[in-house]
Amino acid sequence: MEPLSVAMHGARRASIKRQSTILVFGAGAVGLLCAAMCKVSGAGNVIIADIQSERVEFALKNKFADAGIVVPMKKCSTIEEKLDFAKEVAGLVHKEKSSSGSTVGEVDAVFECTGVESCLQAAIYVNTPTRLLCHLG
Repeated sequence: MEPLSVAMHGARRASIKRQSTILVFGAGAVGLLCAAMCKVSGAGNVIIADIQSERVEFALKNKFADAGIVVPMKKCSTIEEKLDFAKEVAGLVHKEKSSSGSTVGEVDAVFECTGVESCLQAAIYVNTPTRLLCHLG
């Protein structure tokens, strides 16, 4: 119940607009439930990102998400390398195809459900300053 309550709270705080584009980092229990709550709240396009392709495939197959991104594994040691990697991941999101077939571009809200530093940094680069970032990891 706790992961579901976290997802419900995050979706309420995000005030998801109808037909908005949402990105969820993490396809574990909390990420899948956040994606589901975004869909229930009226999001038009939910993109899920994870380092494990099996998790992304599960989310797509079971309709938790409309598009999926497998985040590459990369060890970065310096702050500059970490930020460059975060920009690279954000670029993958921007280029992803939405359910309508167009490229995603910017997203309306990001749910960071991993607790991984690089995902949090990528969430900042993916998002515009006026949009919402929910850190649930």
